[in-house]
Amino acid sequence: MYKVFLVDDEIVVREGIRSNFPWEETDFVLAGEAPDGEIALSMIQDIKPDILITDIRMPFMDGLQLCRSAMRTMPWMYVIILSGYDDFAYAREAISLGVKEYLLKPVSGQELLQVLERIAARIQEDKRQQANLRAFREEFASSSRFLKEKLLQELFTGSAGNTVTERARALQMNLLANRYLVMLLRPSQPVAVRDELLKVRSVLQRLADMSGGTAHLCESGEQFAFLVLGDNEGDLEERAYGLAQAAQYDVERNTERKLLVAIGNAVSDIADIPDSFADARVVMGKLDDKRAIPRIMNMQDVIANAGFSLINLDVAPIAEQLRHAGPQDVDAILEHYVASMGESAAQSMMMANYMFVDILLAASRMIKESGGAPEQVIPQALRYQEVGGKMMKLEEVLPISRQMLEQAISFRDRQGSNRYGTVIRKAKAFIAEHYGDSNVTLHDVADHVALSNNHFCTVFSQEMGVTFTEYLTGVRMSKAKEMLTSTAMRTSDVAYAVGYNDPHYFSYLFKKHTGLSPRDFRREEKEKNL
Repeated sequence: MYKVFLVDDEIVVREGIRSNFPWEETDFVLAGEAPDGEIALSMIQDIKPDILITDIRMPFMDGLQLCRSAMRTMPWMYVIILSGYDDFAYAREAISLGVKEYLLKPVSGQELLQVLERIAARIQEDKRQQANLRAFREEFASSSRFLKEKLLQELFTGSAGNTVTERARALQMNLLANRYLVMLLRPSQPVAVRDELLKVRSVLQRLADMSGGTAHLCESGEQFAFLVLGDNEGDLEERAYGLAQAAQYDVERNTERKLLVAIGNAVSDIADIPDSFADARVVMGKLDDKRAIPRIMNMQDVIANAGFSLINLDVAPIAEQLRHAGPQDVDAILEHYVASMGESAAQSMMMANYMFVDILLAASRMIKESGGAPEQVIPQALRYQEVGGKMMKLEEVLPISRQMLEQAISFRDRQGSNRYGTVIRKAKAFIAEHYGDSNVTLHDVADHVALSNNHFCTVFSQEMGVTFTEYLTGVRMSKAKEMLTSTAMRTSDVAYAVGYNDPHYFSYLFKKHTGLSPRDFRREEKEKNL
């Protein structure tokens, strides 16, 4: 089935296409509709249709503006421009945007079907071309592509040397940026056939080619890596999340394979790219088969104020080991620490107490970075002051350190599972307050919770299990059912009250959601209460 999205500010046009076109008898489904481009844009980003039908002249955001914005992130989408104006200037600009179909109103069902079938044929041809990997293999075999990938692999492993920018320039690669991060991607299930992996590769390469030099791709075994460049922290984050979303959707759409994505730490120096790569590898190693996009947040390389009267020690090494450790890793970390001290040093009470202080500060840092207070998470008995500052032997230090680390890791994991709890609660509260506003969009909610559109879209769908549009529709339908059951309001008034300016479209969604028209639903509810 091909998903179609309709945008037109005239209710009669939308109703005509919705009601008079034989959707059930075709391979096309009307996945959504909107009265103007501004409302449509966030819905389109959520639904990701195959085909967009849009009027050319609309308030707030016209059809051409909508096309420009939507096709930046969804280049696969085909557009049909629908207009009542036989204006060559509009047609010419539409063609320059890649629009291949331009229809004048009024459009008959038969005419629209012919256009949709032509586009469906093009979509199938696109897929056949993508499945044909001969051109890709020839391109990949070229020395330029090989040398670019070799340079990226050296960057990730830290073996690129001091001439990396000169080598990149010779290969026409721009690696100059203020911020960098590494994103790792791999199919959620092992790929037995090499051709299948090359299909995934082809999709990812197309995204890299369209990035304008802000994302570079290389391959290592069954894993792919993007080096993402940004001007600043916010720019890099939005670009990374947008690329991750597009990669997951495009790969699943074209290869029917799910993609796991792990995003490493942002770094400001090209020499620190291996650190971001290492972070992403650790996260990728802990992923399951969910379509998650986990994110490692930046950590300041300073010692947090632990709240204890202790000397200022550099705890970065142990803190880095703990960043992604689980409770099962604690013994191995402690064993490695003791071994790194050396046999003679391990017998020293002074070194044993240094180890205790080091681990105490590292655990405190982890707790503070997870939003907690060390004195509340680590029991009083484990605080250095409570042991009186006395010198302890290694055999005394180890069990206390083990318990302390396990409690810190447990706290971090509890907070991590609720990391976006505040964001989701604020978003749900905003939706509950504004569901009746027909103009509320994903952008409004993302602004309210201080996230970018792409970041909020990803977080919301992962935490809630449904897209923003699906959740908003569910809230509106629940409120509509309450009003139909408990009031005598007309269906049209209920539609307006829950955020729909078009009562016919509301009735269409209500029946899709409940299986009954609003009138039938109200009748059945009354009969139940008799």
